[in-house]
Amino acid sequence: MAFKENLKKKILTNRLSQTVCQSMGSPGSMQKIDKESMRKLLALTPFVSEKRRDLELYFRELEPGIGEIISLDNELPLYGKTNVDDVALRRSPEVKEMVHIRNIIKILSDKDIRICKGSDTVHHVQNLALGLLDLSFSEEDVQALVDDGIDAVAREDSDAVLETLELFVELLEYKPVPAAVGVRDYVIYGDQHEGGNGRKSYGPIVMYNDKTNVLKMIKHTVSVDDPGAQTLIPGVALGEIEPDAEGIEVFRFLKQAALAK
Repeated sequence: MAFKENLKKKILTNRLSQTVCQSMGSPGSMQKIDKESMRKLLALTPFVSEKRRDLELYFRELEPGIGEIISLDNELPLYGKTNVDDVALRRSPEVKEMVHIRNIIKILSDKDIRICKGSDTVHHVQNLALGLLDLSFSEEDVQALVDDGIDAVAREDSDAVLETLELFVELLEYKPVPAAVGVRDYVIYGDQHEGGNGRKSYGPIVMYNDKTNVLKMIKHTVSVDDPGAQTLIPGVALGEIEPDAEGIEVFRFLKQAALAK
């Protein structure tokens, strides 16, 4: 089940990255970043925590004693080709260190070692974490997901159904459908297609109601700008229009879609 675990780590990595980026304020603001989510993201990489002075630093060694360093603060700077003591000097200098002109130059500007900061640092860590994952899969791997989904539907375990759907959504790169065509108590995802003038369409579309354990699918593509979509998607969800597939057949369809990618 290594594939399933790696796919779950990919979802977690992307979710943590989004959370940290969304927590960032505009430049110069006093808004604090979500440090706990950033710690969890860093834990998915080779970065290790290094405490220096009043700083929370994370170090990834690239050669003996030298590497990349992140300071976990609101600026979230990423430094390269340096060491922890050098960053500690620049980020939290002591009075005795300020009497040396060479140190003063370093303290006044870190541009010589700073690679990036803010959301760019988050994306750097995100890409590093994703690069460590083996996301290759076999038919047996996908069938295992199908089996999990079928078992979850049979047990009426909505949390397990949602987890399996989330894994397929990630694997197939499906997107949430717009709220305008959403239905209460349903999570609805589809393969998104870009049309002319920025118009979007979705298909196939998967929908699941975790309150009633109802799983359905529309196999063809639906334009969400078409007034018909305002009727079709809710109609299928509410049982007024026949779905193209439902129940465990949805998972079997998703398997074939994944193997065809």
